[in-house]
Amino acid sequence: MAAPTYTEDLTDIATGDEAAGWTDFSTNDQGSPSYEDADYPYIQGSFAVTQTCSKSKTLGNLGYDYGGAINIPTDGAILVWQLFASPFAIDDYAGTQTTYAGMHVLIGANTSNFGWWDVGGSDKPPNPYGGFQCHAVNTTVAFDRETGTYTSDQVVGAGVALHAYPSKGEPHSVDAIRFGRCSSIFEFGEGVANYATIAGFAAQNDAQANRWGLVQETAGGYLWQGRLQLGSVANLVDFRDSDRTIFIKWTPKVTANFNLIEIINADSNVEMTGFTFLVLDTSTASKGRLLMTDDADVAIDKCTFIDMDSFIFSVGVNTVTINDTTFRRCGLVTQGGAVFDGCLFDQPSGTVGFEVDDLDIVDNCVFNSDGTGYAMELDASMAGNSYTMSGCSFNDYAATDGSTGNECIYNATGGTVTISVGSGQIPTVHDDGTSTTIITASVVLYIIVKDEDGDPIQNVQVGVYKTSDRTQIVNQDTDVNGEIDTSYSGSTPEEVEVRCRKSSSGATKYINYSSIQTIATTTGLSLSVTMQEDPNNNATI
Repeated sequence: MAAPTYTEDLTDIATGDEAAGWTDFSTNDQGSPSYEDADYPYIQGSFAVTQTCSKSKTLGNLGYDYGGAINIPTDGAILVWQLFASPFAIDDYAGTQTTYAGMHVLIGANTSNFGWWDVGGSDKPPNPYGGFQCHAVNTTVAFDRETGTYTSDQVVGAGVALHAYPSKGEPHSVDAIRFGRCSSIFEFGEGVANYATIAGFAAQNDAQANRWGLVQETAGGYLWQGRLQLGSVANLVDFRDSDRTIFIKWTPKVTANFNLIEIINADSNVEMTGFTFLVLDTSTASKGRLLMTDDADVAIDKCTFIDMDSFIFSVGVNTVTINDTTFRRCGLVTQGGAVFDGCLFDQPSGTVGFEVDDLDIVDNCVFNSDGTGYAMELDASMAGNSYTMSGCSFNDYAATDGSTGNECIYNATGGTVTISVGSGQIPTVHDDGTSTTIITASVVLYIIVKDEDGDPIQNVQVGVYKTSDRTQIVNQDTDVNGEIDTSYSGSTPEEVEVRCRKSSSGATKYINYSSIQTIATTTGLSLSVTMQEDPNNNATI
């Protein structure tokens, strides 16, 4: 196999190294574009386009006319590198002092007709400490304000809103502007020491000639935005990496699918061990998703995903295993036939944490509720089938079956699903009007029999029978404490008749007792019976 390659799918609009061609928008009250001055900061190539901002005016901006239509791919973006060297001088994201966001991207048909997309401020990283930042904007997302009439994408730039005005230098810089799906494309990989890795891509991304703004090395890990594309239609990837911390960039003006881990090509192999993916700011428009477009070999081990969106796994002839991995405050995880063992689903953000299609391969998982939503929803393909679930536990979900919306399992398959709980906690269930869930598990069956004075009665014959077919579940006598303490392994909930009688010769005799009870899914049956003496059989002459 070939050595790994790291590429992207961006098209340059401008690089910042131009000696002419830049412009400003009609709202600019600061200096004109300044070219090729190496005394001022740049992030890519050899120069950035800069601007003085010494006038006591609020708005400054810089832009570039692409000369034709900019066609942003579905879920892609325009990327704009921007710096304001004195972060204290710009407004915050909410526009507290000027009514404008401190940093914004401007896009339109010309410099008089354009939309404004708010993308930063003095309170958004890397501010308040400052530094270049790569803004992402998809113009299908509604603009925050409009000058003239926004109709199309041709002129692109970035602006600032000032409440202080540096008297010297050119503090406002705009560097490379690009557009595309914003994909970090990983392909190939070979040998024990030459697999595709995050560090390998970041080294290409961070090269001075590139600075794509996709996967960049940063303090404590890597800053990511766009599509993390593992493999391609034409080429597989052998990606094997471990112990990486990935910060998902705040991207307020993109589509939800913009930040996406996508696994492509059935011959690909993806192994992540000890990764942490962390959303930096949950107000972002794209929290990060995972999608298996093709049936590849995937192993995710001891990873942590925090505040992310949906995960869609897909298994055909290959193997997908998710082991000892945490999904904390994430969206819906779709099993898709993958093996889940030892995973934690901690306070899912949606109405369901895990859409399951094969409980036989879901073992030793823990589900923690935030007080709303189901731990699992059964996939429609499960109707009419039986499964065994082992070692799973459920915390802070509804304690009894019902329709609160906070039960462990929601069944809307339209059929009957039988679940045998081999070990672990017995889940509660919400069946919709067309579905039935049968839980088969070992639950406690406890009955205590007392007389009218509250004293236990020994040797009472106790029988428990299913009302459906009169199958006998228990037939035994109470012990010296008046108790029957056993277990029931069968489907629940189960309606039963409990019968108690004691009329043996030479002993106090009691009126026979009978009642209809239910063996519950999680709590079994606990019943206290008070028997009355039989005055006729105990009569003396």
